[in-house]
Amino acid sequence: MFDERIGIMAVGETHLTEAQIEDIENAVGGRNRLRIFNSIDPDHPNKGGVAVVLNKDITNVENIQVRRLIPGRAILVKIPWHGKLTLTVLAVYAPAGTPTENKAFWEELHHLWMTENLPVPDVLLGDMNIVEDAIDRLPHRADDAGPAHALADFKRILELKDGWRMTYPDTKEYTFSRGTGSHSRIDRIYVSPTLFKNCRHWDISDAAGELTDHRLISVNVCAPGAPYVGPGRYAIPLFLMNDTKFMEFAVKTGAQMFGEGVANPTENIQVEFKKFKEVVGAYAKVRASQSVGALEQKKLKLQNERKGLLNN
Repeated sequence: MFDERIGIMAVGETHLTEAQIEDIENAVGGRNRLRIFNSIDPDHPNKGGVAVVLNKDITNVENIQVRRLIPGRAILVKIPWHGKLTLTVLAVYAPAGTPTENKAFWEELHHLWMTENLPVPDVLLGDMNIVEDAIDRLPHRADDAGPAHALADFKRILELKDGWRMTYPDTKEYTFSRGTGSHSRIDRIYVSPTLFKNCRHWDISDAAGELTDHRLISVNVCAPGAPYVGPGRYAIPLFLMNDTKFMEFAVKTGAQMFGEGVANPTENIQVEFKKFKEVVGAYAKVRASQSVGALEQKKLKLQNERKGLLNN
């Protein structure tokens, strides 16, 4: 979460006890950087489990409202956001056993929102264990109509949309694979139409590495009305301080430009220093791309090949 700067994460099949949650919160980075809201099934503590994890470095963790709707399967978290804004997140880990179980899960959520005074979620995310369209499975096939319709009905009353699919209407990308070679996009993020306007960078990636057999789906969400924040000033990557070629270039360039160290009417030292920063900064970008470029280019090539195979 820290490397990818993820503020809010939904985790399924957690199997966490309160003691384990406390250990995790206290162990990360030597200080309390995470806040975990977990829901377990008390009758089957080793089955299911769903949690919302907040990164304290970049997300507010005070005055959080939590509703554990379906033990081990659905948890609703309302988070104070910017100013008077709040962000309501429904995290789910839908049953994978049978279509009947999956259908009953969505129908129970539907019933809760029709009968309880629950806030409408801005975000629904997690492992749905069902796809709505044949394109989201490989080999392509439609899932059982019962749970698919139950999910569609639940989404409709909350007016939630599949943000990734709206952004990439014809793209084939998957979040879960089996050893048999089958793939599916069962992990999804649904958002309200209003929030969708403030979402960007929808992505399915391998950022989770070997921590899970699912790929990570993510999105950047901006608060409505928030001011635009640009990329900021360029800074030379710190790893170049240990790069021999870069340091030799910087020292040599500095010696050539400031060797005499005498100011004169035609060569102002501040003007020369500006030129020095421009020259060294330009070389830093080239050298940085050369230093990490080979690995990144290989990774990008493999990703493009995978996308090409899936979509052609």
